Amino acid sequence: MTENENGMIELELDWESLAVAFENQLPNSHSYLELSTGKVHTQNNAPGVAPQPPGPAEEFLYIQPRPSREGYRTMQRFIETVSEPKLKEALSTALVGKGAFRRFKDQLLDYPEVRQQWFAFKDTEVYTYIRDWLAGEGVKATNEPPAGTIKERITTTQPPPSVESRREILPASSAEPDGDSEWKAAITEYDRPGVVFRPAKAALLVVDMQKVFASPEGSTFLPMSVPVCERLVELIEICRQRRVPVIFTRHVHTNPQMDGGSMARWWRSLILEGSQEAELVDQLRPQDGERVIVKCRYSAFTGTPLDMVLRSLGVEDLIIGGVMTNLCCETTARDAFNRDFNVFFLGDGTATVNQELHASALRNISYGFGRVLGVSEALEVLSGQSLRSQ
Repeated sequence: MTENENGMIELELDWESLAVAFENQLPNSHSYLELSTGKVHTQNNAPGVAPQPPGPAEEFLYIQPRPSREGYRTMQRFIETVSEPKLKEALSTALVGKGAFRRFKDQLLDYPEVRQQWFAFKDTEVYTYIRDWLAGEGVKATNEPPAGTIKERITTTQPPPSVESRREILPASSAEPDGDSEWKAAITEYDRPGVVFRPAKAALLVVDMQKVFASPEGSTFLPMSVPVCERLVELIEICRQRRVPVIFTRHVHTNPQMDGGSMARWWRSLILEGSQEAELVDQLRPQDGERVIVKCRYSAFTGTPLDMVLRSLGVEDLIIGGVMTNLCCETTARDAFNRDFNVFFLGDGTATVNQELHASALRNISYGFGRVLGVSEALEVLSGQSLRSQ
């Protein structure tokens, strides 16, 4: 930290982290700019707990998030730059009433070039706001903001749908009862139909079916999760009847500064413990005695007791369903394979942001890590086998 002749503090700033802090609207999340280093520190407090700087108060500036009205004005100003009449009208209509921010972005899904223009426009406005704030606080940046646009920010460890991929998402009503038309075609070349799990040696792992992903109100809602949730409800019930252990996972972070790691560096914004979105959806509530593995990395094995839990139950065959197919589910499957479990991956019992990523992940699993099968096939195996020994 240095001061120039005008008494301004000169700092090299992490502009993107600053932008994330100014855009952060989570009520119990608080950020500070460290005046000696230019770094941004974010803390997540329990409800009602007042924020405190991570060091001497004179060495930190509290970052008050950009007011929502500023975001609203940014959208209004951007609309003035749109030349396509139909889109301009749709964007103006989207600003009326609650949920304007989400509706505004949804209107841009079919206009990829305009959508990129929006991100660039918004980032410019955010950086301008930050410059004004810094000047008011007597701080001058010695470096410029990044040239590209800031990544879309979400309150999740998982990726937001791209423009192209969002178009390819199958709505729940279009999915066939067992989803055969999409996923089976993807793995035909590598499928091993003779390989089936053994109920007496199996467990079902339900990965991250949390409200953030599987509830329509979730900030990263996956439309593909709707039929997946329905299938998993049926599969879980049969597993319970046949005494096949059911294990759930939740992906959460209690303190991103401590447990964020590469997840925080990649996604910036994470699922916070204690938030509604961090909870499992109501349809998939664990029963008494069923384990819930809390994790903060893609793999359900990393930093958790999952391996010990499975081995203590005598599990050798692991059935995997949930979200997202190509991130937490696939990484967990690869890790399970490396730990010598037999992997059975549910082709229509997993979901992600689009069919392309879903199919690619299923091909990877089928080629080198485990058997991809349908929920209906798993139900058939369970129905045809005797009960687990008591």
